[in-house]
Amino acid sequence: MSSHQVDMIIIGGGINGMAIAGEAARLGLHIVLIEQNDIASGTSSKSTQLIHGGLRYLQQYDFSLVRKALREREVLLKMAPHLIKPMEFIIPDVPSKTPRWLKRVGLFAYDYLSGYHSLPKAHILHLNNHFLKSDIHSGLVYSDAVTQDSRLVVEWALLAKQYGARILNYQAIQSLKETDTGWCVELEQASYEAPVIVNATGPWVSQSHQRYFSDFDIPKMRLVKGSHLVLKKELPDDKAYFLECEDGRIIFLTPYEPGYSLLGTTELTYEGGLDKLKMTETEISYLLECVNRYVQVPFSRADIAASFAGLRPLLDDQVHDAHHLSRDYRLLLQESKKGHTLLTVLGGKLTTHRRLALDALILLGKNRKNWPRIKEEPILLPGGEAFDEKPYGFVPEAVLKRYRGSYGTLCRAWLEGKRTLLDLGEHFGAGLYQAEVDYLLAQEWVLRAEDLLWRRTRLGLNLDEVAVEKLEKYINTVIPAFAGMTKTLL
Repeated sequence: MSSHQVDMIIIGGGINGMAIAGEAARLGLHIVLIEQNDIASGTSSKSTQLIHGGLRYLQQYDFSLVRKALREREVLLKMAPHLIKPMEFIIPDVPSKTPRWLKRVGLFAYDYLSGYHSLPKAHILHLNNHFLKSDIHSGLVYSDAVTQDSRLVVEWALLAKQYGARILNYQAIQSLKETDTGWCVELEQASYEAPVIVNATGPWVSQSHQRYFSDFDIPKMRLVKGSHLVLKKELPDDKAYFLECEDGRIIFLTPYEPGYSLLGTTELTYEGGLDKLKMTETEISYLLECVNRYVQVPFSRADIAASFAGLRPLLDDQVHDAHHLSRDYRLLLQESKKGHTLLTVLGGKLTTHRRLALDALILLGKNRKNWPRIKEEPILLPGGEAFDEKPYGFVPEAVLKRYRGSYGTLCRAWLEGKRTLLDLGEHFGAGLYQAEVDYLLAQEWVLRAEDLLWRRTRLGLNLDEVAVEKLEKYINTVIPAFAGMTKTLL
């Protein structure tokens, strides 16, 4: 077994762990990130896909979180312009528990807290799109942004790799112990030792803490389950909807993939197992009943193309309901008797992941000698450069649009030098060609068809069982070569 000395070990391949890896690697630190499953396979691929300040958090008077998230929204729009897109959200003007005047005040505060920003300010809109019920004549409109959450995680991983970090997925920890010289993590084929270890395991944070760091105390966490429905209907005018349910809770109906929309989320305290999390019939009924209060043509179970559920770990104040708990994060820095550092990431939300990463490195810098100077200035994520599509006119427009919106300039890796579709190799269906598959196997840590179809892309919505089996067979045929490359990296 080979052994490696690094500056920092990060456990957890979600958005927070990966952003810490990316920002730390930019500083010149030697980083290894270890994920027991696939990158972004937990909460970070099961969100509402929003990059937002959290308009509803104003109702909880969490102004500091809203301000922080809105500032980060503006930064992230510039860091990943191909992957994070502005979106207008319509709040239909209907009788609700929240008075109309209060909604307007809330939107004014939302715009004010964002400071200078590039998105349109909130305004009143007269509605006649035949999508909402005929007695809904107007609404309030405000701006936020949407993304592909799992691809955002992957692009942070690519950034970290670009600066020399080792990103290891599907790597189960055999043992984790503290020695006189640092934290030592043993994997099946290699071991790593570092003076700093970061527990960024998200919903598994309490479980992993108890297993590996039981000598240290952490606050009580509460797991909150959020479930979503992918619906086989496209929304008109590429706009999203902010909908208040009868119980006062908020759900979002947003554009998803072409021909699909996303509805969610439920927020329920969860106390079950962490594996194979599924949406319940009660949650399905709740979401459908809420959205059908607003739309002319009701959604039914026949419209459901897919569903997913994720867990968000929130700091438990033991007072509030799940949807009233703070979405802000806490970074807990602890030092062992041997002088080694443990940083535990508690809570957080998708929008504030970059700020969390910078705060984590600043906090570590106060504890470690000779720590490099933090780079606060944002950087383009891989794929974010200006993209000239002219050389790729042979690619069908729908496919090129997917490349542009998911990969940005990264797709040049498999398009460069190609002249016809035949040059892209075997077609697996739904615009998935062999050249893209080979790129994902070689560069984006794909080991299984599920990784490719649901986290690197969303093509699992459009491929039938025969096509999936064909893809799985291809991956299983060629993966030994890529697995050999992975072993070399270990």
